[in-house]
Amino acid sequence: MIGIRQAAIIEKFYQNFKNSIYNFVPENNNIKLTEFQKALFGENVYQQNEAFNNWMYKNRPSNKCYYCVQDGKVVGQQSAISMCLKFGDKQINAAYAVDLRIRSDWKMKGLGVALMASLMHEYDVIIGIGVSDEAYKMFMRQGWFDLGLINALVKPLNMRGFNHKGFYSGIIPWLKYVLALPLSRLSNCYRNLLSFFNKGDFRKISCFTDEHEDLMNKIYSPDIISFVKDKAYFNWRYLEFPENENYESYELIENNKPVAFFITYMLSTQKCDVMIISEIHSQKSHLGQVVDEIVRLAISKNACRITYSGLDNDILRILKSRLFFNRPYGERFLVFSKYPDIEPILREKSNWRICGADSDAEFYLLNK
Repeated sequence: MIGIRQAAIIEKFYQNFKNSIYNFVPENNNIKLTEFQKALFGENVYQQNEAFNNWMYKNRPSNKCYYCVQDGKVVGQQSAISMCLKFGDKQINAAYAVDLRIRSDWKMKGLGVALMASLMHEYDVIIGIGVSDEAYKMFMRQGWFDLGLINALVKPLNMRGFNHKGFYSGIIPWLKYVLALPLSRLSNCYRNLLSFFNKGDFRKISCFTDEHEDLMNKIYSPDIISFVKDKAYFNWRYLEFPENENYESYELIENNKPVAFFITYMLSTQKCDVMIISEIHSQKSHLGQVVDEIVRLAISKNACRITYSGLDNDILRILKSRLFFNRPYGERFLVFSKYPDIEPILREKSNWRICGADSDAEFYLLNK
């Protein structure tokens, strides 16, 4: 919980800069912002992609991109992906904080604090994933709490699917790497044999509907912390996403109704093709069937490995039973809340159900 003194400091910095902080929508200072992003993010990144910005901010105005102009130049920016957080009978205005950058000559002047305060004025709960060491120190001073790392798993499908750094990180990781591929292949064969007894058919999703919303409401109990995702969100996030040909969405149909659905992203690199599991939403009884279909799909596309990141104990258990292995790294998971009465619930990592695609991790695939 943020203290009174720290809250006063944050508000002081916010007041110092608020008259020079703008929102990307409506458009202002586009040329200046582009110059800043080229210098801070690099050339030809998604932050400068017109199609991406239209999709991110104009098609979903609840998302925010705040930036500060000083002496006719943009000197810092902070964005947010808005979400509605749900647990129990509460629905809370929340967001993922993304793309914080401050020009080097404006660091240590309170600008980062002021930009983050813009989000604190807008949202009741803010989440940070994959936070840098520098931002981490600032967030902790502001009263954020650290929930550790997001689960990160990988399943190699051929020799190209290995991260060879693992061979040099100790005897236990080395043994895992040696055994991972043959054990994974044996598991795949066994699951393929069992698939003949599965019911239902997988179909590609061309549009998310009320049925997918109804399924979400059935899957998640009120005791967990999850995001409200309706058909408009799914259609915006995946079907309307720039370069959305890399996303594929499938549903499992039984008795003419979806009982599960999942979204994957194919990333092509110079070394190999990787299938990323963006989201899985399924009744517990069908989770194994869904993961087996994802593995089959990845093999049919000649993927070298499958990766997953997120927080969902049921999905984690099924992935490990299909010989997905913990990656030796993960992304930090930080949370800020305005309200001390809900903080004990938010501090329990096991209460959360989130996926890597909720934040900005997959946006960086546009920068490949």
